[in-house]
Amino acid sequence: MLLKKISAVMVIFAGLIIATSLFASEPLTFKADDSYIKFSGVQNKKTEFNGQFQSFEPIIVFDKNNLAQSSIRVEVDLASVESGSEKRDGMLLKSNWFDIENTPQGLFISENIELMNEGQYKVSGVLTIKGNSQPVTLFMNYVELGGLIELSAN
Repeated sequence: MLLKKISAVMVIFAGLIIATSLFASEPLTFKADDSYIKFSGVQNKKTEFNGQFQSFEPIIVFDKNNLAQSSIRVEVDLASVESGSEKRDGMLLKSNWFDIENTPQGLFISENIELMNEGQYKVSGVLTIKGNSQPVTLFMNYVELGGLIELSAN
């Protein structure tokens, strides 16, 4: 299944820089210019490549002291993919990859966030691409940077 191959190599919300929120029930504000989603893939079972999505919208409610009320939702505009090759980018938009004509958005929704070690969390959720959903577990790092929080996961 293509979705399984894609999700196995995607790096989800790697490097989101967000401003802290006063209340955990409010979504954190992310800094788009300093945030990215990168992924790796294999083309034709032999050529490895890296890419990233230029357009995505995370909604993150995160309180390290109240993980039960924390959540992560990231919607990705799959048409914003860039892999360093215009030809490959065109192929990624087609039905054998992201099929943006029929399913222009990818979506990750967390179901559970648990503390592993100080600053390290296990995020279980569902990744949906091309209408196919499957469980995904990400390992997230949390770093406070003087009024900002960096979340990185893979």
